Amino acid sequence: MSDPNQPSPPPGWYPDGQGGQRWWDGAQWTEHTQPPQAPQPPQAPPQPQVPGADQPTVVAPHRAADFGQHAPPGQPPYGAPTGQQPYGQQPYGQQPYGQQPYGQPGLGTPSGSGGGNKKLFLIVGGAVGALVLAILLLVVLLKVIGGGSPAAVAEDYFGAFAEDDYTQQCELLSKDRRDSLLEEADVDDCDQYAASADDRNKELNSYYEDQYGESYQDIRDDTEYEFEVKDVEEDGDEAFVDYEVTTTYDGDNQDYLDTVLDGDEEQAEDGTMRLVEEDGDWKVAQESYDEDEIGEGE
Repeated sequence: MSDPNQPSPPPGWYPDGQGGQRWWDGAQWTEHTQPPQAPQPPQAPPQPQVPGADQPTVVAPHRAADFGQHAPPGQPPYGAPTGQQPYGQQPYGQQPYGQQPYGQPGLGTPSGSGGGNKKLFLIVGGAVGALVLAILLLVVLLKVIGGGSPAAVAEDYFGAFAEDDYTQQCELLSKDRRDSLLEEADVDDCDQYAASADDRNKELNSYYEDQYGESYQDIRDDTEYEFEVKDVEEDGDEAFVDYEVTTTYDGDNQDYLDTVLDGDEEQAEDGTMRLVEEDGDWKVAQESYDEDEIGEGE
């Protein structure tokens, strides 16, 4: 219990023991309250004039419950029934745990309304714009230097030939050229064509061993191929790729070198490949042809 002669606490907002605050007018609790964690507490009612310009130093009570000692005799603190603790269980001037002092922003509280959202929107929007631009540049780049261009398809086709990848070689052909190839091999799809090509290579192995004393596959392993695109001409859904193929034999089979390569270990051959565009993709229609036969002999 505080000294009954101790001056009453000055008017102000004090904790009500429930997370909010209530106005003490210097003599009693009023109806004015502040909700817990309110961003903008209600405007305090005008303080009545306190008689006397100078007041003695007020010693704060140890607990807000002592405010009830200054209520009129026989009247409990505002809203406190008999046997119930009055409002304000925290020391005078100290906020309940987790409650920010009135008018003081909490840690991490934004200083401006909507500023963080605007910055986030600008950052996300900029990132999306940069991604779209990068995709557009990539599409243009692939269109110019390869990745589905006539030159790139021609290189992929010859690379499949050099590596004996008959499935990819078949899939890179135009529909008419592929159908003709499958019909000649008496198969239904490119996988079956690849299997039949392996069987034909076995026959070539036997033939080469009889002719040159070494299998076809062994001679192929000693041979390197280089494919170079010289020029590309596009005309609507048709394209012509001029190329040069350089064949270099590094083996030591003299019979093969003299009979097939005429004693020249490196040979270069020029050619033109004709491609057609089908469903947005370039396909090989003719591996090589003369300029006078363009469009014929699919």
